[in-house]
Amino acid sequence: MVAAADIDGQLVARLLRLPRPELLALYDAAADAVACAAALAENGTNPVTEVLAGADAVTEWAHFPEADIVDPATHSQFYYHAHAAEERAAGEHGHFHTFVRPTQLFPDIAPASVPEKAGAEPSWVAHLVGISTDASGRVIRLFTTNCWVTGEVWYDAGSAIRMLERFAMTTETPSAELNRWVTAVVRMFRPQIEDLLHARDACLAQFRAAHPERDALEDRSLQVTSEVPVDFLAQIGAIEKALDRQSIPDAGQPQEASPLALFGGTGAADCRHPRERRTGPCQ
Repeated sequence: MVAAADIDGQLVARLLRLPRPELLALYDAAADAVACAAALAENGTNPVTEVLAGADAVTEWAHFPEADIVDPATHSQFYYHAHAAEERAAGEHGHFHTFVRPTQLFPDIAPASVPEKAGAEPSWVAHLVGISTDASGRVIRLFTTNCWVTGEVWYDAGSAIRMLERFAMTTETPSAELNRWVTAVVRMFRPQIEDLLHARDACLAQFRAAHPERDALEDRSLQVTSEVPVDFLAQIGAIEKALDRQSIPDAGQPQEASPLALFGGTGAADCRHPRERRTGPCQ
């Protein structure tokens, strides 16, 4: 097991590879996430209870809200749901799935694969990242999924990362604070999300090499394609340390390493969380 201090130092080293304007953008996003969480707390809620507001019960696999939150101005989308208890990651209550509608934002980018159930082009979605939380709304894990899980139209990591820049929830349903919080979390963890998307593609490549006779994107044995545990406060601390070190001349250069290994996550070497091997889609 990697010591917490080592993970923290490696996270700072990863962040130090970013230009200062990008680090400042991460910091601004973190500040916004904190402000939104505080605003929710003042009203006696948190990101989880806010997204579940009005629900009589938390039905496993159901979307909350039922029709998802879709922002017609930014073509971004998310929903929350919970798996069966035995299939959740440790400490997880449920997770947010985040998407963009790619043909509305990037009509010039061709998808790598379009599933039969994708529907009309304007309704296509590209999955960016899953955000696992505990019951208090604390972010505990980020992950990516295989194509069949959400019925997304598949784009390679480079294209998905371009789309990541455009994710923003600006509507006021179910609340402006919740939507800003989801937006801010995606932005403050952007380095990890980019690395997860690359690891996702590596996982699929490994799977195809091992099983050339199978359709990797539709294979029900492959659900979670990359994942990484995260800590909200540790992320803020790492961003602050990286900013401090960048302001000191000759502070030292970060060492190159596998980003997902640094963050304690899994990619191509271990494509699935053992609790998430199931047959039902998240749709």
